[in-house]
Amino acid sequence: MSGRIGQVLQCHLRFYQLLGMHGVPLSGGVQLTAKLWILRLWAGCLLGSFTTGVLMCVTSKDECLYKGDAFGRFNDGLKFGFAEVAVLSIYSESIWQRYPLARFWQLYAALAPSPAETVRLQLWQHWRFLITIYATIFLESLMITILFSQPGIGHHLVLFWTNFQPFVFVVHLRNTQFVLHLELLRQQLLRLEHELALLVEYSAFASDAASFLGYEEYMRRRVRQKQRIYQRIYELYTCFIQSFSYSVLTVLLMIYVRIAIDCYFMYYTIYNDINNIDYYLLLPAFLEIPAFIHVSQSCMQMVFRIAFQLHSIVVSSYAVSLQVQNFSLQLLHQPVRIDCLGITVLDSYLLTRVATAVCTYMIFTVQLMPKLSGSYY
Repeated sequence: MSGRIGQVLQCHLRFYQLLGMHGVPLSGGVQLTAKLWILRLWAGCLLGSFTTGVLMCVTSKDECLYKGDAFGRFNDGLKFGFAEVAVLSIYSESIWQRYPLARFWQLYAALAPSPAETVRLQLWQHWRFLITIYATIFLESLMITILFSQPGIGHHLVLFWTNFQPFVFVVHLRNTQFVLHLELLRQQLLRLEHELALLVEYSAFASDAASFLGYEEYMRRRVRQKQRIYQRIYELYTCFIQSFSYSVLTVLLMIYVRIAIDCYFMYYTIYNDINNIDYYLLLPAFLEIPAFIHVSQSCMQMVFRIAFQLHSIVVSSYAVSLQVQNFSLQLLHQPVRIDCLGITVLDSYLLTRVATAVCTYMIFTVQLMPKLSGSYY
C-alpha cells in the first residue's frame, strides 16, 4: 500500500507514527507483527507520560496551576482535565482501532489513481492539508517562542505552559490528522462528481445524434459502476468515523473549553489590571475548529453535487432510469454525515453554536466577577 499513496503522504504518516497517532504500519497490514507491537507500545508509553504529567501538575505544591484564587486554579485544572481526556481518547484509538484505520488506507490505495510522478505535483494535490499542518506547527512554535523570550514572564507561566503546551500540540496535530483523512475523502467524492459530469455530457450528446446499438445497456453499466465507486467511498467514510469517533468529540471539546476559559480570563485580567502576557497563545486554537469544519462541510456538500449530476443524466430507457433511481436511493440512505458520535453535525452552523456558547459562559461568569475579585469583602 505504501507505494501507491505517494511520497508526501508516506512522509506525513511516518510523522504521525512518531507522535503515536497512526497505529498501523504503512504496509496496511493489521496482523500482530513486530512493527505493530512497537507502534502500540510507543503509543502506550506516550499516553503514560502525558497522564503522569497531569497527575504531577494537579498534585504538585508548585505553581503549575494558578494560585491567585480558587476559581483560577479550578479553571487551570479544568483545562488539564479535558486535555487528558482528549489525549486518552487519541492514544486509545491509536492502540485499539487499527482495523478500520488500516481498511481506510487500503480502500484509498484502491480508489485513488496512481500518485503523481513528481513530489511537486503531490504537494499541489494535497495543498489544503499541507497548509493546515504546517500553519499549525509554525503558529504553535512561534507563539510559545515569543512567550518564553519575554523578560517579564513569571514562574507560574513557565511551569504551566511547559506542562500544558505538549497537550495543545498533540491535540492540534490530531485535528490536522482529521483534516488529512477528510481531505482524501473529499478528493474521491470530487473525482466521482467529475466523472458523473462527463457522463451527463455524453448522455446529452448521444441522445441526439451519436447513439449506437446497445447504448442503453452501456449507460446502465456506467451508472452502476459509479454506484459501486460511491459504495466504496461510503465505506471509506465509515472507516474514518470508526477510527476517530471518540477523539473527534474530545479534541473539539478540549479546544472549545480552552477558548471559553481563556476568553473569560482575558477579560478577567483586564478588569482587575493584572498583567497577563499569554493572550496570543489562544490564536492557533481559534483556527483549528474552522479548519476542520471547512473540510467536513466540503465533504458533505459534495454528496449534493453528486446527486445533482446523477439526475442530470439524460435517460433514454427504463433500465437506465431504474439504475439512476437505485443510485439516488443509495445516496439518500447512505449520506456522508460527519458528526461527533451522532451528537452534533460538524458543519458551518457549529461555529455559530460554539461562539454562542462561549459568549453565554462569559456573560454568566462576568456577573460573578466582582465577588471573585474580592471587592465585596
